[in-house]
Amino acid sequence: MLDVANVTKVYAPPARWLRPLVKSAVRAPTRAVDDVSFTVAPGEIVGLIGPNGAGKTTLIKMISTLLEPTEGQIRVAGFDARTHPREVCSRLGLVLEGDQGLYTRLTGLQNLEFHGRMAGMPRRAARDRALHLLDRLDLHNRDKMVFGYSAGMRMRLSVCRALMPDPPLIVLDEPTRSLDPLVSHLTQEMLRELASQGRAILLSNHRLDEVVATCDRIVAIVHGQVRFDGTTDALSHGSTGASSALFDLLQREVEVR
Repeated sequence: MLDVANVTKVYAPPARWLRPLVKSAVRAPTRAVDDVSFTVAPGEIVGLIGPNGAGKTTLIKMISTLLEPTEGQIRVAGFDARTHPREVCSRLGLVLEGDQGLYTRLTGLQNLEFHGRMAGMPRRAARDRALHLLDRLDLHNRDKMVFGYSAGMRMRLSVCRALMPDPPLIVLDEPTRSLDPLVSHLTQEMLRELASQGRAILLSNHRLDEVVATCDRIVAIVHGQVRFDGTTDALSHGSTGASSALFDLLQREVEVR
């Protein structure tokens, strides 16, 4: 479903004449993602972990066609993200950290119905799907305007929005950061249910406990490079020195929130 092959992203510094107008902390090219390769199969949940600044969000933005890779190829359901972005987007449900894609002057239900209709769903199907998702993630006050939502409620609604068209690939960047433990557990249960139905899920998360509890495999990125790709058991209990050392590294560097 998702195939990331030898992907590299290099950010070039602004031209010298632009530097007085553009804020930039670098004066040389920055390699944010460095030759990253991994796959996510249908029915699989893969956790993407690593310390802050490791390149996880840059990678997710490339998968979702918001950025183009400098080198390498990303394919979703056989479609190249660079040459067929529309086909990729139609098969992908996305939640970015700090997502601002909700309309605050609409209710939660109206937001979901709108996004469902934009995805081509019939009106009745969009409403039924929206009501199901709102109940599934404990958003029962469906007629409340979003500007009155807490941060956790907005994140849950963003997850619902990503799931509206029932995409075969779901990409989530820190979806439980603002959620309380009970709702985080509900979200994990829903992801497992979706995977059991054949969806491929890529989950970026700082919380190792949630990753271990939810994911089938882990891809660990440090300084833009893949340092581990394997099962959660292999990472936490692996007999090799490399996996044990990596687990120690992640315990020190990954921020648990």
